[in-house]
Amino acid sequence: MVSTPFVAFVIFFVNISSCLCAVFPSNSTFASKMFSAGLATWYGDETGAGSGGACGWKDDVKNPPLSSMIAAGNANIFLSGRGCGHCFQIVCHQPPYCSGKPITVTISDECPGCSDAPFHFDMSGFAFGAMANPGQDHNLRQLGKLMVQYQRVPCSYRNTNIAFKVDEGSTKYWFAAAIEYADGNGDFKSVEMAPSGSTNFVSMDNLWGTIWKININPSFQAPYSFRLTSSGGETIIASDVIPQNFVVGQKYLSHENSMKLNCNYRPTTLNGIVYKIVADDLDHTLKKMIHKVVSRQVLDDPLIFNGNLAWYKS
Repeated sequence: MVSTPFVAFVIFFVNISSCLCAVFPSNSTFASKMFSAGLATWYGDETGAGSGGACGWKDDVKNPPLSSMIAAGNANIFLSGRGCGHCFQIVCHQPPYCSGKPITVTISDECPGCSDAPFHFDMSGFAFGAMANPGQDHNLRQLGKLMVQYQRVPCSYRNTNIAFKVDEGSTKYWFAAAIEYADGNGDFKSVEMAPSGSTNFVSMDNLWGTIWKININPSFQAPYSFRLTSSGGETIIASDVIPQNFVVGQKYLSHENSMKLNCNYRPTTLNGIVYKIVADDLDHTLKKMIHKVVSRQVLDDPLIFNGNLAWYKS
């Protein structure tokens, strides 16, 4: 058994920051690393950015971190808007055009007319060309459409945190925002909002795509905070994101993201369930210490923090 001082040490580091170290159950969405057959086409200009229309992102798709690497999906991908924000690796193998190296795109729009295959990705011209060998991007686009392999993967926007873009119709009685750049699952099954100085979160309704709305009254004062729950069950609180004098149409970055997937981690198995240490904003020495403990596979007895963060001691 790990000594009491070690457990106290762990609790200390969990409490001082929301982005230090925690253990999350491995998401079954990404458990199977297998490619499936699909169809890819492209739209717009040859090197165009595509659109974020049906997901509520408009022209934001051309800017980092999306950087034009997006696709519209047919019904099986768009999922009536629930697929907005999902990330996929896509690769083509047709010589001499294709590089055979997977690229990653984010679903940002719907392609209602894409019915040529069960899973059809209508990609931006830029993203489609990114599958090509050097100098073959134009020739690849000239094919128009081609069979590809795809798989769903966790989103990772590196150092970009979740953003909230205030809907242009927002007032002191009605508020709505599009949510962008969520790591991990890339989506949310529930969104709640709280007024200034309150931890009483009120449920928002999904208007369409990534836009969530709520009816409020003038006493519901900003800055607004949000509690976000992904389709994988992970919950995160983004505090004081929308300022008191917010501007409609303006995008506001939070200080959080749904999972820091760019961290170093080592998986471990407990009672048949795979867990992984997520360590972010830690110095190298502490990371080595955490990984050494996990590599010995002596973790058991869950300790739960904030309802969903779990650290395992032995």
